[in-house]
Amino acid sequence: MSALDSLKDKSQGVAGRVFERIRESSTYAQMMDRYQNMTPAGQKLAKLINIVVILLVVLFIPLTNISSSVTSVSAFEEQRNLIRELFKTYRETSSSQNLPVPPPVGSLTSMIASITQRAELLPEQNLGISQGPAEGTLIPNSLVTNVFFVKLAKLNLKQIVDIGASLVGISESVKMKDISIVANPTDTRYYDVTYKLYSLKVPEPLPEPAPEPEKKSSKNSGKSKEGSNE
Repeated sequence: MSALDSLKDKSQGVAGRVFERIRESSTYAQMMDRYQNMTPAGQKLAKLINIVVILLVVLFIPLTNISSSVTSVSAFEEQRNLIRELFKTYRETSSSQNLPVPPPVGSLTSMIASITQRAELLPEQNLGISQGPAEGTLIPNSLVTNVFFVKLAKLNLKQIVDIGASLVGISESVKMKDISIVANPTDTRYYDVTYKLYSLKVPEPLPEPAPEPEKKSSKNSGKSKEGSNE
């Protein structure tokens, strides 16, 4: 406590000397003269301005620290989200080792077409199957081989669910990344739907090595020699 008391006394002494020097300066005397010559309303305004200036000086350091803290928190959240995305990508790449190899492009297109045919859609409802680029960062481009857009029109809710479930069940290596549903412009009772399917890049399993040929035991070779001598 003695160290704190001495520090407090020193700070008070320094503050007192600084204030005395300010009072002895000509600038302070001129300001006091102007203050004395002001109207009561002007003196109140001058006091208010002085209080505001003092508060700004006192609060400058805390406000600066708060601003820097907000910036640090924002940077931390961005890095945290980035780390989460990296771990998510790592888990996806690790789990892809247990996934089956997706069907070839031709076979996959035929499977999608057969699903839309089983739904018994009218020709104007089936707007076709197309390929396009990968979108977003949820699935890295390095893990995608093909992207399919299945565009259908004037579907009811049951058809949307049934066709979507069939598309998801094609293969574990074919993921439905997104589905776009908008009301049909000519008949709002039905919906125009776009299914976005991602065919993942799964490496083919390595072939198992052929079993090594069994070596003949020395006992069998000895018996064969005895039989030949006889």
